[in-house]
Amino acid sequence: VLWPKEQPFGQGVGVDGDNPDHITWLYKTAVDRAKSYNISGVTYRLTQGVTKRIIPAVASTNATIAAACVTECLKIATSSYNYLDNYMMFNNVDGIYTFAFTSERKENCLACSRCSQELSFSLSDKLQVFLDKIGEETGFNLQKPTLTTVLSGENRTLYMSNLPEMEKALRPNLEKTFEELEFVNGQEVVVTDPGMNKPVHFKILLM
Repeated sequence: VLWPKEQPFGQGVGVDGDNPDHITWLYKTAVDRAKSYNISGVTYRLTQGVTKRIIPAVASTNATIAAACVTECLKIATSSYNYLDNYMMFNNVDGIYTFAFTSERKENCLACSRCSQELSFSLSDKLQVFLDKIGEETGFNLQKPTLTTVLSGENRTLYMSNLPEMEKALRPNLEKTFEELEFVNGQEVVVTDPGMNKPVHFKILLM
């Protein structure tokens, strides 16, 4: 009520529930009003919860989950319908919409699979071609990739772009062919990048 009248942060500035200054002003104003009416229990956290409507959201979410669980229990007890497998989407924006389907795992998924991804090259291809092909065929938006492998039983860093000194020292490797790098058929290269949630293993098939 007081916000549009006093406009504490300027003309036309609305309430931002993620702005600490806005929440602090609302809290202090609520405390002053509560004191005049002998109302207790006004806290900063409560003010933030009411402003961002956190409490109704949590309550409604819990109610939805509870209802879904009861529905599944009823189906199991009565065998009246197929059970929910592993995914359900509930939308309560404009009415209620529920959609359920089975999410199946892709065996060679780059995000969750532990399998090595196979890529084919010729011995005359350069390491830069490998780097370009990763972005083209996997869809990864590489930011600062690091390439490592094992040669003659020793770990070897082929390229590292997140450290300027290392990037400058290893940049010539990008212009070297797989033959010059002494790659063999089935050579594994591990790629790490800030855009990937975990290292990805690639198996180089040489033709």
